Amino acid sequence: MMKMPPGAGEELFKQINYPSDPNNMSDLEKKHWPRIECPDVVEANKPFDVTVNIGVGIDHPSELAHFIEWIELNRGPCGVTRAYLQPKYSYPRVTFRVAIDKDTTLVAKEYCNLHGIWENKKQVKIQ
Repeated sequence: MMKMPPGAGEELFKQINYPSDPNNMSDLEKKHWPRIECPDVVEANKPFDVTVNIGVGIDHPSELAHFIEWIELNRGPCGVTRAYLQPKYSYPRVTFRVAIDKDTTLVAKEYCNLHGIWENKKQVKIQ
């Protein structure tokens, strides 16, 4: 179980978080929802880039008191890769190079030390 810092919203640490309405997000949701940037259609078993960017129009802070600890990319429920970030010196945008062999739902997760885990999904098809 992840430790919750003092003053953090306890409810955000009890669940995986998503925007209530992706078309009308609050500033908190905009700062934390991972955006998945990659082609919608790829060739089977051919590597392609997937960029996970935290913050939709609002940059997430990267300071000692408030930062993204890690960004993870999964293939459905199966873990693929995770990048750990350090406050002050790294910012929450990571590019992973992956390959898939069938239509896949990519799942991006990030962990904010103050606001818990946030998740987004994107379907990628094989041509």
